[in-house]
Amino acid sequence: MGVEIVIVDDDPMVGNLSLEVLKDAGFSAELVTDSRLALSTVKDRKPRLVMLDILMPGIDGLSILHQIKSDPQTAQTKVAIVSAKTFKAEMERAKSYGADMFIKKPYDLKDFPKQIKTLIGEPQGKGGTSQKTTVKVRAWGRREADSTPCLCAEALGRLFILDASKGAAALGAEILKEGRHKEAWLLITHFHLDHVSGLGALPLLREESFHLHIIGPSEPEKKITALLKEAMSKSMGTDKRPIKAKIQVHEVREESYELAQGLRISPFYANHPTTTLGYVLELGGRRIVYCPDTELYGEAATALQDYDEKVGRMVRAADLLIHDGRYTDADYAQHRDEGHSSVVNAAEFAADNEVRYLLLIHADPSYPDAVLEKMEADAKAALEGKGVQIPCAVVRDGLALEI
Repeated sequence: MGVEIVIVDDDPMVGNLSLEVLKDAGFSAELVTDSRLALSTVKDRKPRLVMLDILMPGIDGLSILHQIKSDPQTAQTKVAIVSAKTFKAEMERAKSYGADMFIKKPYDLKDFPKQIKTLIGEPQGKGGTSQKTTVKVRAWGRREADSTPCLCAEALGRLFILDASKGAAALGAEILKEGRHKEAWLLITHFHLDHVSGLGALPLLREESFHLHIIGPSEPEKKITALLKEAMSKSMGTDKRPIKAKIQVHEVREESYELAQGLRISPFYANHPTTTLGYVLELGGRRIVYCPDTELYGEAATALQDYDEKVGRMVRAADLLIHDGRYTDADYAQHRDEGHSSVVNAAEFAADNEVRYLLLIHADPSYPDAVLEKMEADAKAALEGKGVQIPCAVVRDGLALEI
C-alpha cells in the first residue's frame, strides 16, 4: 500500500509531530522508527518523498540516503534530510549523496509543509484535515486539597479517563448511566494522592462487563502494579463491593504506543517531583496534550534548561492543551521550583507553540472563584499580548467542550 511520504526518525516524539503536521497539510504519511527497516519500507510503499534524520541507531540517515539513490528501484524517489546536525560539511555530504532538500531541526511548523510542497507539489493522498473527528472533553470534581479535576476525552467511540481524582466517582456514574461505553483507557500521570484519590471509588470497576485499561508509570523502586494496589486500597472509601471489571495494566515510558487504528498515545516525562508523565493523545486526527502537573521555566530558563523546548515540540499545533496552571503570577514567585506553573507562563507557552485551545488545570484549591476568574482573564491577556486569539478557560466542575 503506497503513501506519499515515509518519515524515518528514531525519536517517536519528533517523528509523530512531523507525521501529524504533514497529515494536517493533506499528505498521506507513515513513520518508521527503526532505521534498519527504512529501505524495505520505501520499496514497499513507493512514496513520493522520504524524510531522513541523520543521527539514528542502526543505520544513519546519510547511509540510507546513499542506499536509496544507488538502488535503481528507488533512485528517483525524492529525499529530504531533516536534521539538527547542520554543519556545512554535513549538508554538503548530503547533497553529494543525492539529497533533494536539507531542512534544519527544529523546523518552523508553518514553513515545513510549504517546504515539502515546494519539493513534491500538492498532496495527492487522503490523509488531511477532512479525516479529523470531533473530540468531546468533560470535567468532574470540585477543588479540594487532595483532588484535581477528573477529565475524560471521547472520540471515535473510545473513552479516555485522565487521572483518577475524587471526581472519578461522578465521572464513572455518568458513563454507566449513559451506557455508551464498555471499555476505557485510564491514563495516570503519577501517583500523588490528588491524582489517584478516586481510583477505588470508580464505579466502572464494579461492572463485570466493563474492560478498563490502566496506563501509567512505574517508580524506580516500585512497579506500577504495586503503586496501583496501594492507591486502590487507600481510596476504596465506603464502596466495599468487589472489583468485577476486566483490568489490564500497562506500564509506559517516554515512547509512542498505538492502541488501535487512529488512536495513539505518546507519554513524555513532566517537570514535577516523582516520576510524572504527560500524554499526547492522537484521536482520529486530533492531538490532545494532557500535562496537569509540570513546571515551565519560561523566560527564567537557563541555557541548560531545555524542558520548555523539548515539550514544545510535542505540544506544537495541538488541537487542545490541558496544562498545569496552579498559581497566579504573584503567588508563583513564592512557589518556584515546586513543580507547578503559573497561568501566565502556561498561556505564553501555548501561544509560542500555536496550540488551538487551552485549558488550565490544577488551580490551587485555596483560591475562591473570584481568583479563578482573574486567572482566566490574566491568561487571556497574556495570549493577546502574544498576538494570538486562542480560546482559554480554567477547568471547573461541569466543564464540557468539543474540539
